[in-house]
Amino acid sequence: MKLLRKLFQLIAILVLILIVVVLIYSAPSLWRKIYTYPKLEKERNELHAKYKKPSNYIQQTDYKGVLHAHSYWSHDSRGILKEILPAAKKAELDFIFLSDHARYQLDSFPRGYHSIYDNIIIESGTEKSGLMVSPMKSVTLNWDQPKDSLIKQITQSGGLVLYVHTEEKHEWDNPDYQAMEIYNIHTDFLDEEDDLMPFVVNSVINGHKYKHWGMREIFDEQKIILARWDSINQFKKVVGMAASDAHNNQNIRARYTKEGMVEWVGPNAKTISIVEPGWKEKLLLTEPDETGWAFKFELDTYFHSFNFVNTHVFCDSLSNINIKDNLVAGHAFIAFESLANAKGFQYFSTDTKQEVNAIMGDSIQVGSVNTLKAVSPFPVRFELIRNGEVIDVADNLYTYEYKGEVRPGNYRLEAYINLKGEQIPWVYTNPIYVYRNDQY
Repeated sequence: MKLLRKLFQLIAILVLILIVVVLIYSAPSLWRKIYTYPKLEKERNELHAKYKKPSNYIQQTDYKGVLHAHSYWSHDSRGILKEILPAAKKAELDFIFLSDHARYQLDSFPRGYHSIYDNIIIESGTEKSGLMVSPMKSVTLNWDQPKDSLIKQITQSGGLVLYVHTEEKHEWDNPDYQAMEIYNIHTDFLDEEDDLMPFVVNSVINGHKYKHWGMREIFDEQKIILARWDSINQFKKVVGMAASDAHNNQNIRARYTKEGMVEWVGPNAKTISIVEPGWKEKLLLTEPDETGWAFKFELDTYFHSFNFVNTHVFCDSLSNINIKDNLVAGHAFIAFESLANAKGFQYFSTDTKQEVNAIMGDSIQVGSVNTLKAVSPFPVRFELIRNGEVIDVADNLYTYEYKGEVRPGNYRLEAYINLKGEQIPWVYTNPIYVYRNDQY
C-alpha cells in the first residue's frame, strides 16, 4: 500500500512537471492570443478606418496577383483548382503565375492549370535551377541546355524569366533575365527552420482566428536582398516582385482512397502512411470536404499565402500578355496585403504642369522631372530611396511630394504603416529611372 501511494505521488509529480513545461512552452502563444493579436487587430482596424480613396493619377488599372505559386503539378504540392480558386477569390486576386517544378528535362507548355478561371488568370510556369519561367506560348523547353541559353530563348520569344530564391547565388550580370524576387515567404521562413516548434505551437493555439498574425511572426525585412537589387539596378534594369511561394503543403491531412483505405499526408505533400480505418481515423476523420480531405491541420493555406504579399501591376486591360509586359516594364509594386489592401497606391513623376509623365518602372530624362509624387489610401511613412540610399522621409501622410532636387539616379519608394509603435514595411515600389540628358 505504501509503495502504491509513492507510485501515485511520483505520477502526480511527473504530470505536474509536464503541465508546467507545457504552460511555459505555450505561454508566449497564449499571451499573443490574449493580448498581442487582439491589440494588433484593433490597431489594424483603426488603420483601415482611416481609408481615403486616392485620385487616379496613373491611367492604367491596378491588377493584383501572385507570382511563384505551386499546384498538383509540383512534386511537393497536392493543390487543385477547388482549393486554389476560392482562396484566390477571397484574396481578391486578378492573376496567378504558377511556378510548378519541372517533372522532366523536356518541359512542355502549356500544362497544368492554364486559362481564365472565374475571371482570374492562371498562367503555367516552371521553377527550376533558381529560375521561374513563363514562356507564354506553346513550346517545349530543354532544361539540359546552358542556363544563359535557356533564359535568352525564353525572353527573346516573348516569355518571362524571374530569378527566384534570391538569397542564393545567381548570375547577376546575365543580360537577359527580367525580374527578381525582393521578397519570398519561404526565404523569410529559412531562419525559423532550426526551431519550428514555436511556430507550430503558435499555429495550434492561434491558427483559426489569428493565422494571419501567426504568419507575420516569420517576417524579417530582406535588407540584403533589397541592397543587392538596388546595386544591380545601377547597371541593369531588373524589376522587383514578390513571391508567395504558395504550396499549401505544411500540414497534416487525410483522405479516403478509392479502395477504402486512408492516406495520411504530411509536410511537403508526402504520404506518411496508407492504412485501414482504425480508432484514430474514426475519431479524427469527418465527411470529405469538396476537395476530398477528411482531416486537415494546415499551417500554410493558399489563402493566407495569397493574402500575405502580392505584386500589383498597372495595365490597360487584364490579360496574361499585358500582365507580363507591364511587369517586365516595371509598372509594379509589392504590398503586404494582410496588413492593408494597397489598391490605390501610386508612385509617379510630374512635369511643370503637374501632369504625370512617368510611373514606376519608366525611364525619364532628368530635365523632364519636376516632382516625384505618391499617393496612398492610408496614412503612411514614405521613404524615398535613390541608388540604395534613403534621401527623404515623410511621416503619416496620404500624399507625398519630394521637395529636393531630382538628380540622375534610380528612385524608388518604401511605405511603412505604424503597428505596435513600430514602422512596418507595407509597400515597395519599383524605381523611376532618371537619366542625364546625354546618357542615351
